[in-house]
Parts: sequence; structure tokens; C-alpha cells
Amino acid sequence: MATPGCLWSRPRLERLVDGTLAPWMDGAVTRHVSRCPGCGREIERLRHLRDMVRSVDLDVADPDWSGFWPAVRVRIAQETPRPMRDAWWLPFWKPVWGHPRMVLSGLAVSTLALALVLWPSAPVSRPVSAVEVQDVSTADPDHSVMVFSNPEDDVTVIWVFNPAEQEEQS
Repeated sequence: MATPGCLWSRPRLERLVDGTLAPWMDGAVTRHVSRCPGCGREIERLRHLRDMVRSVDLDVADPDWSGFWPAVRVRIAQETPRPMRDAWWLPFWKPVWGHPRMVLSGLAVSTLALALVLWPSAPVSRPVSAVEVQDVSTADPDHSVMVFSNPEDDVTVIWVFNPAEQEEQS
């Protein structure tokens, strides 16, 4: 069963066999291989494969290039030249691409546009709607009551006035 150590070590086993693993990583992978039988078998298989590849004596002759270049020259001579076309967007990009002033001015304009779009604006003030006075009567002759309501916001305000108390406060 693969453990987290196996998952970390398996990609590094080939480099361990070749001796190209970093020293700190080499020690960690070697310790894992000494404890894990599956990774140990994989190391043995890789060493056997490396030895088999090294033992083969391949006497490969240099390829014959004598017919290659003449055929290339003939093909180049026979083909009609086709004009190279730029991408459709390149004429739009080229004027900006090589000119730092254009890039900076474009950046400044786009930053200004973004700032104007995202800048917090003042809260929108709504016109005050009409306030309806509903009742000004009271049973006590020394007190007066005023009831105001705003139908749009469903707000009702009730004020109770006592003229005697107002004289004492002032």
C-alpha cells in the first residue's frame, strides 16, 4: 500500500539510482527505501534496467546526410513564396507596444476611468415627501398632541407637548 512517503519518494527514485538527487533529498529517499519493501523493489528494478542499458554495446554508424541537403535545396527552390501575414490584432497593439509614452498615457487614462467608476459618490438625497398631520386633539386642555406620518416610509411620529413643562425648562 502506498504511503505518503511512497508518494513523495517514487518520483525521485530514478534520480536516486542515477546519483543526481540533492544531498538532503538523497538522505530522505534512502531512509524511506530502506523501510519500504515496494520502493526497495522499484530501486532494484531501476538498477537492473540501468545495468542492462549500459551493457548493450551499440555500434551506431553516423547517418548519411549526402542526400538530405540537396533535397532541401530543391524543395525550397520549387516552392512559391507565400507572404507572411501578421495577426489581426497586431496593428492595434504595435503602436502602443514600442512607445512608452503611449503605454503610460493609456495606463493613466484607464486608471482615471476606473477611479471615476469606482469612486464613492455622495449619498443621493431624495426629495422630502409630504408629511400628513393626522391628529392634534387631546382630552387634557393643558397638553397638545401632534401625530405626523410619512406614507412612503411608513414612519409615524407622535409629539406630546405640555406648555407648563416647557415654561419650567426655559
